[in-house]
Order: sequence, then structure tokens, then C-alpha cells
Amino acid sequence: MSIIVRRLNDFIKFKNLSIRKFEMEVGMSNGSLSKAIKNDTDIQTKFLENIFEKYPEINPSWLLTGSGHMTVTLDTLNEPEEVYFKPDKNERLSEILSLPSKTEEEHILKTEVLKLRENLERAQNANDEKLLKALKKLLAKQNLQ
Repeated sequence: MSIIVRRLNDFIKFKNLSIRKFEMEVGMSNGSLSKAIKNDTDIQTKFLENIFEKYPEINPSWLLTGSGHMTVTLDTLNEPEEVYFKPDKNERLSEILSLPSKTEEEHILKTEVLKLRENLERAQNANDEKLLKALKKLLAKQNLQ
């Protein structure tokens, strides 16, 4: 069986869970993990995030590479979330837009996205300015009263 699936199976046994209960808790379809165990295949990576959310005690390093302990300590669980950095959508979009375009169509689409982003920022700035002016007027009225 795949190394990650084997480790998941070990974790499930460690937690005294049934494979079906584990599948249900992480959003896997009925039999998908047991099928992977039986057929020596991998699971879809989209389930890894669900696994780590549902079972925060499982050590991601152990599951993916085999290094470290199966579970993390309470000290590790209480670390600030910045330790587990996940880029936001704007950062990911900037990263994608900075990559070289492979086709003319992709270049055109990236250019349009950049224009849309600039227009959105301009609109947000304009709204911010309007809000500031309105707040200043309100404050001025309150100070006069």
C-alpha cells in the first residue's frame, strides 16, 4: 500500500477508529480509503486538508514524510497559526500573474485580470475617500453641537 495510506491506516488503528468512521469524518466517500488500502493505491490529496483539520493531533511531517512522531504534542498544537502559513488568494493570484505566459490567450487574460485588479483598487480607494469625507463631516457636526 502507498506509504501515506499505510501511515493513515496506522493512525486509524492508533485512534481505535473504523476506516468507515474516518472516511466519513474527513469527507471521503464510502470505501475510498479501504479500497486504497486493499489495492495499494494513494488517496486524493484534496482530503489531506480535511484530515489535518479533523485530526489536528496528526503530525503532517510524519504523515507525508515519515519523519517525527505520529502525533504532535500539545505545545505544538498551541503554536501561533503563522507557523502554518497558508497564502491568501491575493498572494496566490499575484504569484500566478507573475509567471510567464505560455500562450497569447493566457497573456491577454492576465492583462485583463491586472486591469480589473487596478480598477477594483481605484474603486476601493474612491470609496475609502468618500467614507473619510463623510466621517469628517459627521465629526465636524458633532464638534459644532
